[in-house]
Amino acid sequence: MIIATTVLETAQGEFSVSTHGTEGSPERCLTISQGYLGAAGTVVRLHSSCIFGEALSACDCDCGPQLATAMQEVDKRGSGTIVYLYQEGRGAGLDLKIQGMERQRIKGINSYQAYESLGLPRDMRDYSLAGTALADLGFAKTVTLMSNNPTKRSALERLGYVVESQFALSYTVSQRAYDYLKMKQVEGEHSLDFDKIDFVH
Repeated sequence: MIIATTVLETAQGEFSVSTHGTEGSPERCLTISQGYLGAAGTVVRLHSSCIFGEALSACDCDCGPQLATAMQEVDKRGSGTIVYLYQEGRGAGLDLKIQGMERQRIKGINSYQAYESLGLPRDMRDYSLAGTALADLGFAKTVTLMSNNPTKRSALERLGYVVESQFALSYTVSQRAYDYLKMKQVEGEHSLDFDKIDFVH
């Protein structure tokens, strides 16, 4: 169900923002939307929170640039939504994410290896609340997915959506994020197109 809604002016355009939840649960997610959402093929992104990349402009990840670019894409199309899920650290939570980052820093390992060294799965995210949010918005059952992550496509399909097309975003990111993105491409099987990513120093 929709808990609260307002209109937000941003650098990427004007959006309707809503919080969503289910009866008896404190868990929430946010949708950032524009336009009519009931047409087949409407664009959607499932986006997990990343306080370091989005609020603190961390150079080692691409979360902030991806969020801003996804909002620009929705604004350009005039319709679509970003489902913003509070799943810090691929669902591990902020404390464990920081512990994993410290192991990466000290041992020179990647984030997947750091999670494994902590006895954690590589990815613990649950996308079920995204299904609630999309239903709340009257979203079409056939969608276009903004993502390079194959697990997000699978998640939407498990929720009953048909992904008619999927595309990776084009954005600018720090050169320091290259190794992280390469890891996602090689180990996480993300469909990253490095020709569409502008790395800057």
